[in-house]
Amino acid sequence: MSPKKILFILHEDSQSGAPNALLSFLNYLKMNYNNIFSFDIFVLNSHGKFGLEKELKNVSNQFYKKNKKKAFFSKLLNVFSSNIKLILIKNKYDLIYGNTIVTLKTLDKIKRKNKNIKILLHVHESQYLCSLLLNRKIAIDQFDSIDRILTVAKFSADNLIKNYHVEPEKITIIHPTVEKERPPENNPLTTVYKEFDLVLTNIGHPNLTKGTELIPQIASLLRNRNPKLKFKILVVGILNDNEYIKAIKLDIYKLNLDNYIELIPHTNQPLNYLAVANAYLITSREDSFSLMGLQAALFEKPIINFKNAIGLSDILDKTCTFQADYLNINDFVEQIELVYNNPELVNQKTALAKQKCDELLDLEKSNQKHYEELKKFINS
Repeated sequence: MSPKKILFILHEDSQSGAPNALLSFLNYLKMNYNNIFSFDIFVLNSHGKFGLEKELKNVSNQFYKKNKKKAFFSKLLNVFSSNIKLILIKNKYDLIYGNTIVTLKTLDKIKRKNKNIKILLHVHESQYLCSLLLNRKIAIDQFDSIDRILTVAKFSADNLIKNYHVEPEKITIIHPTVEKERPPENNPLTTVYKEFDLVLTNIGHPNLTKGTELIPQIASLLRNRNPKLKFKILVVGILNDNEYIKAIKLDIYKLNLDNYIELIPHTNQPLNYLAVANAYLITSREDSFSLMGLQAALFEKPIINFKNAIGLSDILDKTCTFQADYLNINDFVEQIELVYNNPELVNQKTALAKQKCDELLDLEKSNQKHYEELKKFINS
């Protein structure tokens, strides 16, 4: 029997969570089930040498991408429709797999013109990003044309059911995970920050959903409550100097926090900064599933986050993390103080968090579940 053919559509091939998670899964498929599935890749927004193009080409049979130079914004749909039409004519696919809700419009158009092709959408986003990226009234109709949906957390699935009328039976939750890495040996940052009593790390390009603008407020209150405490908050992953970053810098300046907060550019060694941390801060208003938070748990770093804000809480609940009431700065600072003053409690919680990650977020098990769900759907 010949392999089933799948076209994976990525809205972008950036070095970020959703594309990396899919790449990890595709590598798993190629290594273990190359005789079961044959797959091509189409990228809507290519980042070229700065993205995952090389890795995606290596793992796929055919790699396609939209040429950004020819058209963008208003012309995007027409160019893509022309390309996808040719691709679908050239290849008889058993399944079209869209990665992230940005591909929803495209999947809907494909389904309406190709009724017999099975359509699967992998949703990584939750309520806020969905509200930004989708027209709710139109999206309700578009979701109706999707045959199967995967989500990264209950957090994300509940949003689809409640706000977009998606039938619960259509949805399967598969938690993403990461390769297990050890804390780096001979970490050069160990000596850089050794003078501080407390090092707190936050990793990821600052934006509104990540709540990075709350960090100056957290630092200010922590300093006011603990004037003798020598602490440093490392904000790692600055990609540009946009207006949001400028606002954070302004807060740092006006609150006189230059000695307490360090803004660090995007780096290919973020785990060095995680390794020197006494705690990992997740200030997100919403994070569908924090892979860096998962990495923090594997490094046995205490995690401090807001309640009802991150999908990772499906696994790492209040029994193994330090949770503050939603956007409550006072409570968040109290959780930091709790971490600093209670090493025994920290050891208990971090040991439990790592145990849960090892048992429930094993990369092999997660990829196998993903494969089995895909195989069941494509053969149904």
